[in-house]
Amino acid sequence: MNRFLTILIAAAGFGLTALPGTSSAQADDQSPPSLAAARDLYQRASYDEARAMLDALISAGRVEAEILYYRGLLESDTSTANERYFAEVTRRWPSTEWSDRARFRIAQYRYDTGSYITARGLFGEVAWRQGDSALGQEARYWRGMTYLHSINRADASRDSLRIGLRLVKNAAESATDPSVKGQALLSTAELHLFLGEPDSALVWADRILSAPYLNDFHPRAMLVQARARDRREENDLARALFQAMLTRYPDTLEGREARRWLLENRERLVQARLDTMTAAGVDTLTGMGEEQNWTVQVGAFSRLSNASSLVASLISQGYDAWHDSKRVGGSLYVVVYVGRFATRAEATAFRRDLLADAALEDRNPLVTRIPPA
Repeated sequence: MNRFLTILIAAAGFGLTALPGTSSAQADDQSPPSLAAARDLYQRASYDEARAMLDALISAGRVEAEILYYRGLLESDTSTANERYFAEVTRRWPSTEWSDRARFRIAQYRYDTGSYITARGLFGEVAWRQGDSALGQEARYWRGMTYLHSINRADASRDSLRIGLRLVKNAAESATDPSVKGQALLSTAELHLFLGEPDSALVWADRILSAPYLNDFHPRAMLVQARARDRREENDLARALFQAMLTRYPDTLEGREARRWLLENRERLVQARLDTMTAAGVDTLTGMGEEQNWTVQVGAFSRLSNASSLVASLISQGYDAWHDSKRVGGSLYVVVYVGRFATRAEATAFRRDLLADAALEDRNPLVTRIPPA
């Protein structure tokens, strides 16, 4: 199914629950062609059967706005859907809700094919006629988006982007439909980031993350926040966000983006951590500053090779890590430590940071005194 038809079906305003369908012959045998039966088949996602029943109605002379509209939704060829069905609805029944629905589909098609000015006018007509209805809200959002089409072009007009930002932001503020509101909030956050305004991007992304009913948009909003922190050169915060994304959404677009960022920025993050240690008066070769009495224990192993592997991993991430032997109940263990701190409070705060680290998510760091040499 192409992208346009997918959008049409997803935005049609019905809850589609896929149920086992019958064949066209079975549908004809079990119920005579009727608009109500065709609508029921459509709502049950029995698209082939619904299409056959609608064709039968049209062949029998039942040419009505709703019949042509649904037949357009089920047309696999987007050009035919617009020119033969949706355009016919707008021509024959110009002052009806079905005409506005059909006009919205035509506008979406024009948007997808790059005819942004035409799409803008059509979306504007629907928005004006439909007011604050769900369809009107969505039309206002997409009208704003037509101004943003040049966002990936070298000759992008900042004036055009600002107009689009204002319209999309208005849609985000006024929309009550969750799908429209989430789309508009996310587009506003992403556009602020594109315009070099990471502070504003963080504010708008946080509005999505603080709304549980917008959870479908949370992964993308989290990605905006991570990118904004990166733009602000807040390395630790950006790294923590990308690692959290990789943990929560490993097989998604956002998870793959997090993995790419972490790999590309590993060397920079290690250097930043070393610079921080140097500024704090910690010897980066020995990890020792003055009166460093507390540390965080992250593992105890019976095999030296396992402890050495964890230490190497932590050092590669920029942590001050080492191992030492420790006898517990007559058994000898190789214990891995991370960080050296003057007070227990500092070590406890550092432990909280470690718990957010993907590399230590399955461990339970323990604040303890540094063992004597």
